[in-house]
Amino acid sequence: MNRLLSKLLIFLFVLTLLPVSILLAAEKEPEIKISDLEIKGNNTISDGEIKNSVSTESPSIKPWVDKPVFDEQVLDNDMARIKELYDSHGFYDASVDYKLDYSDNRRSVKIRIDIKEGEPIILRNLEINVVGEAKPELKKKILKVIDLKVDKRFSSNKFQDSKAKIKNILSKEGYPRGSVDAQARVNRRLKWADTKITVDPGELYRFGQAHISGNEKISKGIIRREIIYHEGQIYSVQLISDTQSNIFETGFFKSVTIDSSLNEDSRTVDTFIRLTERKSGTVKTGIGFGTEDLLRGQITWTQRNFFGGGRVFQVGGKFSFITQRVQTSIKQPYVLGSNSDYKGILNFQRDDLPGYKGKSLNITNRFDKRISRELNAYTAFDLIYAKIDSQTTLTPLEQSQQNVYLTTISSGFDYINTDNVLNPSNGIVSLLDVEASLEQLGSDVDYFKTVFEIRGYKKFGDIVFAKRFKIGIIDAFGGTGDFDVPIFKRFFAGGSASMRGYPFQKLGPLNDQGDPLGGSSLLVGNLEARFPLFKDLGGVAFMDYGNVFSKSYDIKLNDLKYAAGIGFRYNTLVGPVRLDLGYALNPDDNFKRYQIFISVGQAF
Repeated sequence: MNRLLSKLLIFLFVLTLLPVSILLAAEKEPEIKISDLEIKGNNTISDGEIKNSVSTESPSIKPWVDKPVFDEQVLDNDMARIKELYDSHGFYDASVDYKLDYSDNRRSVKIRIDIKEGEPIILRNLEINVVGEAKPELKKKILKVIDLKVDKRFSSNKFQDSKAKIKNILSKEGYPRGSVDAQARVNRRLKWADTKITVDPGELYRFGQAHISGNEKISKGIIRREIIYHEGQIYSVQLISDTQSNIFETGFFKSVTIDSSLNEDSRTVDTFIRLTERKSGTVKTGIGFGTEDLLRGQITWTQRNFFGGGRVFQVGGKFSFITQRVQTSIKQPYVLGSNSDYKGILNFQRDDLPGYKGKSLNITNRFDKRISRELNAYTAFDLIYAKIDSQTTLTPLEQSQQNVYLTTISSGFDYINTDNVLNPSNGIVSLLDVEASLEQLGSDVDYFKTVFEIRGYKKFGDIVFAKRFKIGIIDAFGGTGDFDVPIFKRFFAGGSASMRGYPFQKLGPLNDQGDPLGGSSLLVGNLEARFPLFKDLGGVAFMDYGNVFSKSYDIKLNDLKYAAGIGFRYNTLVGPVRLDLGYALNPDDNFKRYQIFISVGQAF
């Protein structure tokens, strides 16, 4: 009995140890991190394209970012992915292998991917047939979009892309039923390929009727004037897409969808425009903080389709420690045909800036003509009354100018072609404004003011390179001197959105107390490299240069000031919040070398 009891106790003891042993056996081995990933032998395809095609992550060059975990099974599968990539580029005999170099403690590994590309497949023959009674212009467009070239490397990617582009051409040119029969014959042993593409456009279709539904408060007339196709016109999906954008950009609708219905008997396409209206009246509020204006806020009430006709009425106010503004505006579209607007603005403003304090009332009549989606031209006529409470003065006329009347005519254009308005990474922006103030029209002074600005953005990998160049000239004439031009019309520079090595508006001519006088010539440039750091946090390295000069056309390159610096960006729904530290490389004696700025949005 005692022996049986002893065996039972031993058995129970073993059972208690068994889960512990299972847990110890199942304990995970230490993770192996990837310390380096090197690619060798890829003469045709870039490292970036190869790394984008695989699942194995490359380690970041940023020391604070964790190294990716190594998984050899994933790496094995990546070899097949790279092989498929080379196949698509015409290297059917390419071979891919890898080597692993573990650290002494096997906690990290260096990966080297070895590629032998082999000989590519060369396109020997390219036969293109367009059947039916297609117009010669259509054939030219089809030939132009085909990426394949005889005696060049054959690529299945380009082969497939060519078919898609031809279908797109057909849909734009009125042939929605067109077909593309493309065949490729590849001889892997002799390294050649023959292709034959037969295009049958089919019947030409034209637009039928446009049906509109979903509009309740917005009249069909307002919607129809945004439709850029008409009944009987050759059918094009591009025209439908542009019409959809036009209707949505009116701001009256939450959603716009356009469906097509093909009638094979009449060879027409009816379109069905389905709309969902947004609220006609909205209130927008916002609050922010900046180093220069400290606390700022805004409130705007917008009434859309104001008394019909597609008008937009707005009343709003913007308030900060340096500027307070109340503005009323009304916008009337289609004043001079399509893509043209009239905007009347009544603006009351109070300024407390480093160079002056004052109040102004501005009445603006502005006409805009949108030449394309990117290019807009405008002309404006302004009546300005300003009361200057105090200012930095230099001339007797300035000292007597407490009440200023200006009648100005301005004209210019803005060209905006970027991928994102708030935080662009690719594209270009170009702005030109020419303003004239003439005593014959009631102004107190005579001058011409011209400002030109260009910005460019280009993304390489994770880094966005941005640059800006701005130049301005005020040409006073008649009895008006350079410093007789009202101070609120002169040029100022320095600050978070200008030259970050100098305080706000303190770059350029100063009086004896160090207050800015403004100038008649301006040149400012900026160079930035923007890069990600961690999640929504990014970094910036920048170089700024520029100056403000007293006289017209008196830009002296030897007198340019330079500043370098770094900054941080935290991306939010309303744009990046930024912190910049600028260091003046050749500062004036009046200012310290370091400047710190906090604001919202990119510097440019």
